[in-house]
Amino acid sequence: MNWRVQLGLALNLIVFATVLNSVGIVVERSISEWHIAETVGGTLEGCKDLTIAFTSLLLASQVPRLGYRRVMMGGVAAVFLVCALLASVQKFWTVPILFIVCGASFALVKVSVYATVGLFAKDSAQHASMMNRVEGIYQIGALVAPVVFAQMIARGNWINTYWFVSGLALLAFLTWVFTPLKPPEPEETHSEPAKPKGAGGLKDVKMLLSRPVVLIFLLCAAVYVMIEQSIGTWLPSFNKNVLGLPAERAALMLSVYFGSLALSRFVFGYLVRRISAFTLQLVYLACAFGLLAAVLATTASTNPWQGAAYLLVLVGFFIGPIYPTLNSMMLSQLDKSLHSSMTGLIIVASALGGTVGSQILGTISQHYTTHTAFHFPLLPIGTLAVLLILFHKLEKQ
Repeated sequence: MNWRVQLGLALNLIVFATVLNSVGIVVERSISEWHIAETVGGTLEGCKDLTIAFTSLLLASQVPRLGYRRVMMGGVAAVFLVCALLASVQKFWTVPILFIVCGASFALVKVSVYATVGLFAKDSAQHASMMNRVEGIYQIGALVAPVVFAQMIARGNWINTYWFVSGLALLAFLTWVFTPLKPPEPEETHSEPAKPKGAGGLKDVKMLLSRPVVLIFLLCAAVYVMIEQSIGTWLPSFNKNVLGLPAERAALMLSVYFGSLALSRFVFGYLVRRISAFTLQLVYLACAFGLLAAVLATTASTNPWQGAAYLLVLVGFFIGPIYPTLNSMMLSQLDKSLHSSMTGLIIVASALGGTVGSQILGTISQHYTTHTAFHFPLLPIGTLAVLLILFHKLEKQ
C-alpha cells in the first residue's frame, strides 16, 4: 500500500471521526444554546446511526460495483457540502441533516476502507495489524475534534468548527483525485473470474447470518458500540452537569477519551504478541467495569471529586482494542468477496448498538440524572464479556 493510498484512507477516517464523534458536544451545546430536550438530543445519535444502518443494509453489497475510490470521493464531497451548510446557517434544523448525510456517507466509505485493507493485506496477521491501525487513526480523528471544538467554544462560536471539517473533507477529496487504487478496483479487475458467492448481495447476507459465529460476533459489535458511543455521546454532559466542569473543558475531556481509545489500540497490538487476544479482552473489560464503578462511587455526593473525569476517560483505554480485533478476526476468516457484505452487517450492528445506548442514556438522564444514567454502561460491559466467551468457543469450531 503506497503512501498516497494510506494518506487518503487516513484523511477519510479523520474527516468522519471528527464529524460523527462530535455528537456529544453538539448535544450539550444544543441543550445549552437552543434549549432542546435531552430526549431530542438523544435522537441525534439515531440520525447518524440509523442512517448508517439502513444505508449499509441496502447498499453495502453494491460498493464493489461502484468502485471503492469513487465511493470514498463521493462520501467526503458530501461531508464538505453539509458541513458548510451547518456552518453557514447555524440553526438547529441543519444538525439532523448533517448527521443523516454524514451517516449515509460513512456507511459506504467504511465498507470501501475495510475492503481496501482486504485488498492489500497478505495474511491474517497483517490484516489484524492494519485493522488496528485503521481504527487507531479513526480515534485520532475523534481526538482532534474536541480540541478544535473546545477552542471554538472558548471563542464563542463552536459551529465554526465545521468550516475546519469542510477543509479536511476537501483535502481528502483532492487526495483521491490524484490517487488511483493499486491493485485495481473491482470493476477494473479482469484477471480473476467473478465468484458467485461474493456477488449475491442479499444472498451473501443471508448465508452469513445463518452461521452462529457471525450472529454472536454481530452481537459483540453492537454491544461494544453501545458502550463506547453511549459514554462518548454523554461524556460532555456528565462532566458539565455532574462534575461542574466548564463547557470548553468538558469538550476537551472528550478528546482525552478518544485519545485513550486510540492509544489502547496501538498498545494492544504490542501486547497481543505475548498474550492471547481473548485473555487480554477479558482483562480489559474487567478493568473498564471497575473504573466506571469507581467513578460513579466517587461522584455520588453533592460535591464530587473533579479528578474523576480523568478516571472516566480511561474507560476508553480498556474497551478500545476489542472492536477492531473482533472485526479482524471475523473478516480474516472470510473470502475477500464476502468482505463488503460482512462489513455492511458490522456497520448495521454497530449503528443499532450506538443508537440504542445513546437513547437509553438520554432517556434516563431526562427522567432521573446524568449520574444515574451512567450506571447503564456497566450492564453491556458485563454482557460483552459473556458474548466474547461464546464467540471464542464458536470461532474454534
